[in-house]
Amino acid sequence: MKILVADDHLLIVDELIMMIKEILPKSYCIGTAEAGEIWALQEKHRFDIVFLDIELDNMNGITLAKKLLNKYPRTNIIYITGYEKYALESYRTYASAFLLKPIDPVMLKDALEHLRFPVSSITEEMLVSQNSGDSILGKKIQKLREERGMTRTQFAEELGCVMPTIQRWESGTRLPDVPMLMRIAKTLGVNISELFE
Repeated sequence: MKILVADDHLLIVDELIMMIKEILPKSYCIGTAEAGEIWALQEKHRFDIVFLDIELDNMNGITLAKKLLNKYPRTNIIYITGYEKYALESYRTYASAFLLKPIDPVMLKDALEHLRFPVSSITEEMLVSQNSGDSILGKKIQKLREERGMTRTQFAEELGCVMPTIQRWESGTRLPDVPMLMRIAKTLGVNISELFE
């Protein structure tokens, strides 16, 4: 998950990044106190979530959010402000949340758990890893299979496939399709999500 925190007070940026990291320790989270950098940062990183102050130096955060959403409509905008008067106007941009400063950790966690556009936990690194033969999924399948004392041949028989297929999955040269993932999870006694952890 990629997150940008933009506020014209660097202290607020740093504090909010620390709070986010406590809730989402695996997230990629950066911040800026320069309003002029926000657009370029979004162009470069394509953030899933943008925490945006409404009163930025020489810029209105709501106007900027409209521009961001026009080009990147699945961006979760979470407004951060010290002024309740902007609440109604901000929601017209279909924001994910509106948080008043100082940011309450409970409200922050709630906002991150109820995003308008939920964000997948699958990272770019995971995709690259799967396509380079260093398969996270394959290693997990192998680990779970071995923990259950099953050979590749036994596992293949349980799944109704051939042993070389299991070998390809575990080495990362091939990936099982979704129906087969469901059968793998059932055979190993886990939820599908556990295969990717």
